[in-house]
Amino acid sequence: MLEILEAKDLTPYAAYETPGVSLHAVESMAAGVCNGFAVFSYEADRVTVYACDAKGDLALYDGIIRTVLFKAMLRGIDRAEYLCATEQLQKLHLCDPDTNVCSCIAELMNGCAGCKEKKD
Repeated sequence: MLEILEAKDLTPYAAYETPGVSLHAVESMAAGVCNGFAVFSYEADRVTVYACDAKGDLALYDGIIRTVLFKAMLRGIDRAEYLCATEQLQKLHLCDPDTNVCSCIAELMNGCAGCKEKKD
């Protein structure tokens, strides 16, 4: 069973450390093995994503990023800035066109409700 959980050990993500920034990470775990992750930080007005890797699995990448965005929403944050490559983000429509920003996380997440209705 696949789970995306908050990482307890940030040691593997030390390369992303920035003075004065409290890093967080989520890891995708399948059968006890990490098969993807995202490293991010919360700020007053946005969540900043420094890295995301799903080893080429686009659906997993989508799930990992959406987990980060959902966690930000729970903190009342409605904007995301991506400092990682945006090719996959653009393909998945997880950022505004031709930018490295998601200006409205709530709108992005609410768009998923419309997808379910279209399938019915």
